[in-house]
Amino acid sequence: MNPAPFLLAAILTCSPGLALAASATPQPVSLPRLAAGKPVLGITTPSGVRKFSLAELEAAGLKEVGTKTFWPADDGTYQGPLLADVLKLAGIENATAIRVTALDGFSQVIPRADWNHWPLLLATRRDGQPLTTRNKGPLRILYPRDMDRALEDTVYRLRWVWLVRSIEPVDGK
Repeated sequence: MNPAPFLLAAILTCSPGLALAASATPQPVSLPRLAAGKPVLGITTPSGVRKFSLAELEAAGLKEVGTKTFWPADDGTYQGPLLADVLKLAGIENATAIRVTALDGFSQVIPRADWNHWPLLLATRRDGQPLTTRNKGPLRILYPRDMDRALEDTVYRLRWVWLVRSIEPVDGK
């Protein structure tokens, strides 16, 4: 009997992160589809506010990223569509900047240079489970912090908006 397959399985099982860690660069991922539900995001477009459910957002294509955050308890593996893909779906991908507003009224302006330079994630899930308001959902903006040391700068910390409820194009000045 050849022990090599069993040894490899033991190494992969006992060494988390060795070969199974999520990439710092968002990668395509396949997860069970979410049921159609109520809208969770409103995006202001030239023709009015367009509302999206989690299932509609995820239909833009799911990606997965493993990253550190500025809050260690939130480090982990997240899934969701790329922000750029959602903005394209809404027809505002060429906006100079967007204002992302949270359920609690907190808002931040994110310049187009950010979503053009880095694959920002509009996270809908963590470890495959839908985000809830208890864990800063239903939507969160995540920068792939482990992908680029520049993202460790505190200027980006405030742009990690959670409890996202709306997005609108704004003048980036």
